Amino acid sequence: MPRFSVIVPAYQVQAYLPACLDSVLSQSYPDLEVIAVDDRSPDACGEIIDEYAARDARVKPLHLAENRGLGRARNAGMGQATGDYLIFLDSDDTLTPG
Repeated sequence: MPRFSVIVPAYQVQAYLPACLDSVLSQSYPDLEVIAVDDRSPDACGEIIDEYAARDARVKPLHLAENRGLGRARNAGMGQATGDYLIFLDSDDTLTPG
């Protein structure tokens, strides 16, 4: 079980999502999972999430059947979380190193 579950809901942020995911996955503390929630985004967010999941087993994709909005997308991600602690990160934000 990972120490941290980082939940990243994504909707119309294909320009920012790679930088967000890279910032989480490059942290010096590797004991984490990233639950990337595609909130039925009409852009390439779902594909980006799947590409990251294929490259890194810490990324768990979750594709919602319909757009639910930020709060409900976060809640859906919480349902998949297995970490001791939850971190919510907006998909157009990044974590600083360390």
